[in-house]
Amino acid sequence: MTRIAAGLLVIAGLYLAQSVLIPIAIAILLSFLLAPVADGLERFYLPRIASVILVGVLSLTLITGVASLLVTQAYEVADSLPKYRQNIEERMRFFTGDEPGGVIDKATKTIKKARKEVADENKRKQQQQAAAESDAEPADDGPLSVVIHDPPPTGLDLLRTYAGTILGPVGQAALVFLFVIFMLFQREDLRDRLIRLMGPDRLDVATGAIDDAGSRISRYLLMQLIINVTYGLPVAIGLWLFGLPGALLWGLLAALLRFIPFLGPWLAASMPIVLSLAVFEGWYWPLGVIGLFVALELFSNNVVEPWLYGSSTGLSPMGVILAVVFWSALWGLVGLAVAIPLTVCLVVAGRYLPQFEFFTILLSRDPALTSAERFYQRLLAGDQEEAEDLAHDHLERHGLMSLYDRVMVPALHLAERNRHAGQLSADKVQSILEVMTAIVEDMGERQERTLDSHKPGDSPPSTNNDYVVLCLPARDAADELTAIMFAQVLRATGVTVETGSMRALSGEVVARVDATATALVCVSALPPGAVSHARYLCLRLASHDASLPILVGLWDVTGNLERMSARLTEAGANQVVTTFEDGVDRVRRRLSSLARISD
Repeated sequence: MTRIAAGLLVIAGLYLAQSVLIPIAIAILLSFLLAPVADGLERFYLPRIASVILVGVLSLTLITGVASLLVTQAYEVADSLPKYRQNIEERMRFFTGDEPGGVIDKATKTIKKARKEVADENKRKQQQQAAAESDAEPADDGPLSVVIHDPPPTGLDLLRTYAGTILGPVGQAALVFLFVIFMLFQREDLRDRLIRLMGPDRLDVATGAIDDAGSRISRYLLMQLIINVTYGLPVAIGLWLFGLPGALLWGLLAALLRFIPFLGPWLAASMPIVLSLAVFEGWYWPLGVIGLFVALELFSNNVVEPWLYGSSTGLSPMGVILAVVFWSALWGLVGLAVAIPLTVCLVVAGRYLPQFEFFTILLSRDPALTSAERFYQRLLAGDQEEAEDLAHDHLERHGLMSLYDRVMVPALHLAERNRHAGQLSADKVQSILEVMTAIVEDMGERQERTLDSHKPGDSPPSTNNDYVVLCLPARDAADELTAIMFAQVLRATGVTVETGSMRALSGEVVARVDATATALVCVSALPPGAVSHARYLCLRLASHDASLPILVGLWDVTGNLERMSARLTEAGANQVVTTFEDGVDRVRRRLSSLARISD
């Protein structure tokens, strides 16, 4: 409840202080966009103050030039409209239903006639009721009506009204410009102060978060600028070829309005389309203008934006929608324009600071669950079919070793951890093991069919077939299942492998080692309790034959691996690995060295 109250308080503060926070937010975004330009000027040995002033002057010149061009073009369009008065009147008659003889005209007349009949009937009833009341009551002159007229506004009133309307945006723009200049001039100092706020003992985390957010926002703004220019330029050229008045105006507006997500492109397209209906006779050219915007939108959304954006923002599609809705509801049209960059900052903060992890989970493009967690969740839900689909899909895309290393072994580890914590019933554990065993057996059958499909003349994938590797479980069913998985991965590389059972007694295990002339023993152990279980088996094997090579697989283990390896080495283990990939590499190296010695 405390966090919810704090969140509501922050939202209220953002809303109430928007007159100050909006200029700061816009200034921060412009600083991200202009900082690389200032850095580039400083590389040419310009002093900091000179580079910042030059960037500010160039920015003001560009903004003033674009604004004056927009105003000039708007006046030209307004001056040209009287030439199309007749066509505009015809369009208005068509859309308002005033065109005689048409379907709209007939429907409009029918509706008007029905409304007139109803109005006449109501008026007749009111007159009858009023006449009856006047006969029943004596005449009364009633009160006199008084009308108050406001005096015409004076020049001072007009100045006060229009000055407030004009000076408000001008003052906001001046405040933004002032913030941008100071942020560019003291950008390193502001960065250091922000790092200090996160804590002096978290310099690495704070530096990573600031660098990540800065690079993502700078790239987003730069790519957005490139996309908007490559969109507005074809709009201006296309409308000029169509002969639409103010083609340059509509191209500039199209480029500027696309900074506003979702709403901007619609606004950019609606104005030229409406003007084309007023200017051109017939429907051919207006449909051509509509087709131009549709084609450019499709090309920009499906080709240019995926190519330039990539994953620069790190936001999911749902995250973009939520960001736009939230910030537009909070700050209006300005919030709509700054929604994406501000949300990117929150998502990046969640990657480095646990307090903001909520935003990363909810809004980022990253999967909410890993492949192993999704697989385990399906097992918990009893959805065997979807769990098998996930396993087979990962197998086709990444192979058997990746399936076991990244999906099934970590999922089995999660199940074992929950079992030891008492969070899973015995029936649920048994159900999970049965499903995973069925998937592993299916993988084994696929492997056998693949090996049988090789022709006798085909060369084997490995030359280590003369040596036998014995995979043994350290203790329980989970260890046995991982031993079978590791054996399948080894067999896929051409290694001759045999597996042991968790039900075998220690004496039976030792006897089997002697009977198979084992070149290497792989002890498979899964946390929790992996080290103690594997250590006990290593002691039994080493006490029987101290020269026996033992490889211990502590699958998906976390913690102090060096300390664990030391304990297992004392018990007789030669090597310790944590992944199937590393284990296969160690086994192949061992067998290759044995092959060279025998040669």
